Amino acid sequence: MLFFILLGGLLFNLDRMGDTGIILLKYKQFLPHYVTRFLPGGGASFGSALPEQLLEGQIIEVYDGDTATLLTKDNVKYRVRFFGIDAPEAAQEFGVVSRDALREKILGKEVTVRVASADRYGRAVGKVMLGGRYINREMAAEGMAWYYRDYASREYDLAEAESGARKDRRGLWKNPAPQPPWEWRREHKRD
Repeated sequence: MLFFILLGGLLFNLDRMGDTGIILLKYKQFLPHYVTRFLPGGGASFGSALPEQLLEGQIIEVYDGDTATLLTKDNVKYRVRFFGIDAPEAAQEFGVVSRDALREKILGKEVTVRVASADRYGRAVGKVMLGGRYINREMAAEGMAWYYRDYASREYDLAEAESGARKDRRGLWKNPAPQPPWEWRREHKRD
């Protein structure tokens, strides 16, 4: 009986445990459903963001090098797609490296997202800031993502960041001909 009381106390306080709850989120697919309800964002519902809206909160999940989940202080989750960049898919070559680089930068940290739009999947597409750092640009500058010209043609800082990464052969540009994620998605689209 004492075990269950202690377990209940632990689970009830996971969201207050800082990094412990965030670390457990990485393994949530292995945890029972009743445990995941107590992880950060476990009981939160997803919200819809509007253009020019400013979202502030903690990043509780990173899916790949350009998509994460933000949890606001009022317990609303937003799936965020990083504006102006396109990172390799998790199943694509260099995808895990890109995802892990983004995790290292923002997982468990407080960020601000200036929403540019919502995409067809309901994600908030936005510019992600960590203090004074523009994370979208960092990912392009480190060669962890492509500048996504089709959706951000006037983001010259992202174009310059990718150009520098290509020139210096950083990140995915170590490969002489990396496959852009939009081509990879087209090839692996399910019928």
